[in-house]
Amino acid sequence: MKPADLKALRNTLDLNQADMATRMGLGARAYQALEAGESAIRPIHVNAAERAALAIAVEHRQPMLAPASIRRDALDLVALLRGDADNEKGHENV
Repeated sequence: MKPADLKALRNTLDLNQADMATRMGLGARAYQALEAGESAIRPIHVNAAERAALAIAVEHRQPMLAPASIRRDALDLVALLRGDADNEKGHENV
């Protein structure tokens, strides 16, 4: 994830920087540094941003707010819970 991707996700979620920082478990300045490219975006930041997006998607009952990769993982989990884990993966239209 690049700084522009992080900003785009935040904008999609209709959050300001302070709210996104809180959702990700960061201070506002630490988040601003990520978005400005002053600090490297590490996998932990990507995971936190995706988790924040998932939570907001559920809160707003709008699954399309969650990134496609998270929606695919959620569908795989649902299949597993339903006992359909042997079904093919590949949710192109997610």
